Amino acid sequence: MSDEQSPWRCARGRPYDPFPVLDALAAGDAGALERLRDHLVHDGAVGTASYAAVPRLVDAGQLALVAAIELGREEEGAPSLPTALRTPYLRAVEHALERVPGDSEGLQAWYSLHAARRGHRELARALQFMDRREILARHG
Repeated sequence: MSDEQSPWRCARGRPYDPFPVLDALAAGDAGALERLRDHLVHDGAVGTASYAAVPRLVDAGQLALVAAIELGREEEGAPSLPTALRTPYLRAVEHALERVPGDSEGLQAWYSLHAARRGHRELARALQFMDRREILARHG
């Protein structure tokens, strides 16, 4: 499906099909994650394509992007979670929260997602923007 035929919208409001780029991410394309970030979250805004991508992002372990989408979902003006995407989206997020990552980057993203999902938006944002390397260097 071309982007113009996609039923979903990117964070900037244009038609966008995230699945070809999600396939590229799964195949190891180094630039795929950045392309997804560019389309799925923009200045905190998300689109319906962002919601559609979440189950695959969880499978790929991209919890930082999932957390950003979850935060964006609650922003004023964010599109409602479409009925067809609601169950897969919510199941994927809950599944992500059931698996605690072992690495510091994944754990930071997991905590951010956990905070966002539980309504602690300021904490979730702080976790997204803190420099874990600096903290680990000082306290690790």
